[in-house]
Amino acid sequence: MRTVVVAVLALLAMPAAAHAFGISKVGLTAADPRAGAHSNVTLSVNFSQADDQLRDIRVDLPPGLLGNPRAVPQCSQDQLQANACPPDTQVGTTTVVASALILPIPLPSFGKVYNVTPPPNRPARLGVVVDAVGGLLGQIILPVDITVRDDGDYGLVNTIDDVPHTLIGFVEVAIQSMDLTLFGTTPSGGKFMVNPTQCDPGTVKVTASSWKAPANVTATGSFQATDCGNVPYDPQMQLTFADPRIDVPSEATIGLTLPADVGDRVPSHTRKSIVRLPAGIGFNAGVANGLQICTPQQFGAQGDPDVRCPASSQVGTVVFDNPLLGNVDGVVFFGRDLPDHPYQIYILAQKQGVTVKLVGDVRPDEDTGAVTTVLDGIPQVPFTQFLLTFRGGPKAALTTPPACGDYTASITNYPYSGTAPKAPTATESFSDDGQGNCNPTLTPSIQGSVSTTRALGSPTLSLTIGRSQSSRPPTHIDTVLPKGMVGRVFDVPFCPRSQVGNCPDRSKIGNVVSTIGSGPAPATVSGEAFLTSGTSTAIARLVIELRVLVGPFDLGTFTTLAPLTLGERDGRVHVVADLPPAFAGFPVRLQGLKLTINRKNFNLNPSGCDARTFDVAMTSADGTTGAASAPFEATACDQIKFRPKLETQINDRRQKVALSQPPLTTVITKPTYDSAVNDVRLLLAPGLVPNTEALQLVCDLADWRARTCPKRSQVGTAVANTPLLQQPLRGPIYLAQTDDPEPPQPGIALPSLSVQLAAPGVSMTLIGHLRVSEFANRLEAHFSNLPDVPLRDFQLTLFGASRGRPGPVVASDSLCSLSIGRSDARLIDQSGQAVTVHPRVDAAACRQGPLIKGAASGLAGSKPRLTIRAARNTGDRRLRRIRFRLPEGLHVRSSKVRSGVSVAVEGKQISHRFWSVTRHGTVSVRVPGRRGADRVTVVLAKGALRASKSLRQRATRRLQGVQTPPPVSLSVRVDATDVKGRGAATSVRFETRQGV
Repeated sequence: MRTVVVAVLALLAMPAAAHAFGISKVGLTAADPRAGAHSNVTLSVNFSQADDQLRDIRVDLPPGLLGNPRAVPQCSQDQLQANACPPDTQVGTTTVVASALILPIPLPSFGKVYNVTPPPNRPARLGVVVDAVGGLLGQIILPVDITVRDDGDYGLVNTIDDVPHTLIGFVEVAIQSMDLTLFGTTPSGGKFMVNPTQCDPGTVKVTASSWKAPANVTATGSFQATDCGNVPYDPQMQLTFADPRIDVPSEATIGLTLPADVGDRVPSHTRKSIVRLPAGIGFNAGVANGLQICTPQQFGAQGDPDVRCPASSQVGTVVFDNPLLGNVDGVVFFGRDLPDHPYQIYILAQKQGVTVKLVGDVRPDEDTGAVTTVLDGIPQVPFTQFLLTFRGGPKAALTTPPACGDYTASITNYPYSGTAPKAPTATESFSDDGQGNCNPTLTPSIQGSVSTTRALGSPTLSLTIGRSQSSRPPTHIDTVLPKGMVGRVFDVPFCPRSQVGNCPDRSKIGNVVSTIGSGPAPATVSGEAFLTSGTSTAIARLVIELRVLVGPFDLGTFTTLAPLTLGERDGRVHVVADLPPAFAGFPVRLQGLKLTINRKNFNLNPSGCDARTFDVAMTSADGTTGAASAPFEATACDQIKFRPKLETQINDRRQKVALSQPPLTTVITKPTYDSAVNDVRLLLAPGLVPNTEALQLVCDLADWRARTCPKRSQVGTAVANTPLLQQPLRGPIYLAQTDDPEPPQPGIALPSLSVQLAAPGVSMTLIGHLRVSEFANRLEAHFSNLPDVPLRDFQLTLFGASRGRPGPVVASDSLCSLSIGRSDARLIDQSGQAVTVHPRVDAAACRQGPLIKGAASGLAGSKPRLTIRAARNTGDRRLRRIRFRLPEGLHVRSSKVRSGVSVAVEGKQISHRFWSVTRHGTVSVRVPGRRGADRVTVVLAKGALRASKSLRQRATRRLQGVQTPPPVSLSVRVDATDVKGRGAATSVRFETRQGV
């Protein structure tokens, strides 16, 4: 914005004519029309009916046609009035053709144009000195005020007011025409005028009025630069952070620079700039603390100097240099113009009566946080540097990257010349100390608290994790609860996958508060925690929904899914969260998170009271890791019971003789919420010895670690039932080399038993150390450090010999021989309580009495169902009669017995005259015929039974909202008589999951 346009000066007019004053011609030419050239520019104006006598004239130059008053020395106003301007202040010449009464023939008058010191409210001023008729009629000295069209295209406006219409007091003059030439290069060597750097046609407009006809008249002329394809354009970028440490809010300067001249031409002006900051440099969430938004209405229209943006919306400053104004300082406001422009910056600079306003669209990448800013419609004005500085401090607008390294930004610039855009880059280095040294650390913290520490209690759990400000922000977090601290996951109705992000209240388990951002003033957001279904590797997933209200910005709901997994060896609960780089354009720099799980009866404390820990492991984007622990210790373990039972069974009725290789099943049962088993040492009964042939088929360590043990090394299967899972844990047992060797023990060490259990979302491995004990060559299995998880039963079955595959155990004598003896087992719970049992090997081939199975359902409803099945044992005679009493808590409805009870023998129903049910609940069945039966099934349903109040309460406990109802344990004793009249009795205990 620098140029001066010459005012036409008057020299004597003739008396007024009858016709109106007008402009007959306007011309604007450049001696060198090349775009960006420093060329002499001549304005020519011809007037019609000049005898009306010119009074005011205004010349609007085309945008981009500029002059640089700072490239030439300035003449003071006093010097101008004294016609004493120094020669080196001259910037042009003028010629005025006028007529006067005493000179009826129009004659030219010549003058000079000077660069004059402007008043404070003007960017520039010219002074015109005309020698009227060679000085015969004196001199005319006029100031030419230069202003800027800051409400439009920022072109220059040159104005002369009150052109004199008389000279030496009485001679009237009429101006016929005037020419004004401004120098491209002044006699003193200053570069003054410059052509536009675009080649689109431009317009010069002249507006004038006369002394006799004050109404304005207007005329226009055209102007067009040439050779735009050769306009130089080589912008450079500047990127500087005041604090180049990683992950801190920092003052940042982003700039564009251009040379003043390249040869004899100025570089093209910039029409549009797209600033792209690299991923890692983005918004600081702390900027929103106390931030207010400037609206478009508050910023006002272009050219309006009255800006009403709140002071707290200012986020930075701007400075640029301009030939017309020099160095110009301004401010940057943060704004938005919804819905099309979520984020904007408003740039305001004011100096010497000129108001510069620019609006930039700020577009952060939703996923990475990388910020792109678009400045379009930049006025055709030259500058050698344009610097935006965003403030620093805790509430800085920008934050540095989360990891060491060089980060490169770019500015794609589109020139007015129409040539190809240029995209200079700038690189800034960031390090831990800001001096280039990178010593990555990640120092997390964790704290856990519960409303009660009572063992097996159901507390409210508060879990707080964080990290020091000097450490890397985490992208992966693995939070581990103390051993034995679990949740009743399947008691919660899962949030449907289609509703994740807007989960219903029935799926809620707690609340979340999180702090995000860089530096000491992070933003705090809060939300809720829910449960949804799991995956192939997780039993369920924690849904964290945070309503992200950051200062004046409502960014919506941030949702993350954190899989819940169980430790493969210890059964500990892991909550694994992967954090995205950004949410809604704001980098997710987690500083702290507090999760409170307060759903009633959801949490369950451990059953052991030894010292345990909450643990957290974090990983940052650059791979830096860190870990922390916090202590936890349950109490009152002496108030919980430990009542395990252990049985050893051989259920193959064909296996009996000496040297057979029978299948061996070991079953551990206990009340579900007794203390959990921690250690089991089983010494098999004498007479059951290891099979050396089977012990050769071992899975090697590499295959075991890869979970690719060959089929030949499988020696059995295992099943575990826990109320925490919907399905039992099942899996193979391998004979394997493992990375969990047992400390040296007396006896001969053997390969280990690797029990690989799995259920939907769960994978666990238990290691049983085998050895031949020092006592009488007996086989010993030792499982230690077992998970502190509520179990109802745990069953391990070792295969017998089959299809050429040897069984791991050999019977040295008949299984029915007394020499087989008893096994010896010692079970220790999580708090050190020990129980020793000596179970006899229960061989099916040696059993006496019927085999009994029971099942029940509907115990919480009005029509329970009970099924009892009795089967002849191998080697026994066929059944003649059975008799049993209903399990405790079940009673007969006598009126419904005939319709609700059915009895089947060998799968076929028999008449009610062969069975009876007493009002006290005793069921008796007589098998028709003389041959007896192998199987008898009794079903009581259709209202024939009712459950006692206490039994219904047990069945309905925690039932509402529960996906998997709690089990109920029942027992029954069946007395049987065979066809020879010999009797035997068998008791069985069974559980049902069905609460209704």
